[in-house]
Amino acid sequence: MWFLSLFLALSLGGIDAAPPGQSRIVGGYKCEKNSQPWQVAIINEYLCGGVLIDPSWVITAAHCYSDYYHVLLGRNNLFKDEPFAQYRFVNQSFPHPDYNPFFMKNHTLFPGDDYSNDLMLLHLSKPADITDGVKVIDLPTEEPKVGSTCLASGWSSTKPLEWELPDDLQCVNIHLLSNEKCIEAYEQKVTDLMLCAGEMDGRKDTCKGDSGGPLICDGVLQGITSGGAIPCGKPKTPAIYAKLIKFTSWIKKVMKENP
Repeated sequence: MWFLSLFLALSLGGIDAAPPGQSRIVGGYKCEKNSQPWQVAIINEYLCGGVLIDPSWVITAAHCYSDYYHVLLGRNNLFKDEPFAQYRFVNQSFPHPDYNPFFMKNHTLFPGDDYSNDLMLLHLSKPADITDGVKVIDLPTEEPKVGSTCLASGWSSTKPLEWELPDDLQCVNIHLLSNEKCIEAYEQKVTDLMLCAGEMDGRKDTCKGDSGGPLICDGVLQGITSGGAIPCGKPKTPAIYAKLIKFTSWIKKVMKENP
């Protein structure tokens, strides 16, 4: 899974690729400009996505953790100045306390088999200015339904075996599947804290660089991109997303205690 790529990248000191993953948003298309105003780009050693859920707060994947972050908001194109573009630092990060994708043996870290709780909150150094191009999105209040039409987005690489970013934010339409489909696909644990989404015939998928970005199902933010197969877009191997409805109490608690 993508998580193993993260472990290897950290072990080898690689910093030029996003944490887990191998290629790109597969089978996607250029998002309509400003159609995803809650999408942010998080730049550290890697490229990750994130979601603005409050003017002062971004949610992303815990495996995107770093010692520093640069957050780009209101961007469609990562490489050009745009009218709604904003730039923020992060003054605090809050990985979920139960996220631990590694185990220790003989004083050495190894990849584990449970990547649940792959969420992290980032507190911005200055609140985002809410505009037509920068908006917050609400947390879910109801369970997502299997079969829902979902949209994922990100700036991940557009070539399967090379690290080459697209200029513009990419979107992909996929379906929410039963967790049994991911349980059948992976040796690692798939728990009720995760969502399984993709297409069973492959061709459409999220991947490296999309980590931490949104999964919006039937218009509701339901998931955060977490991990998947290598290569991305393989048949019968949909990707895994953190299931946000399971974490709303934790999210609200962290935000309340750290205004």
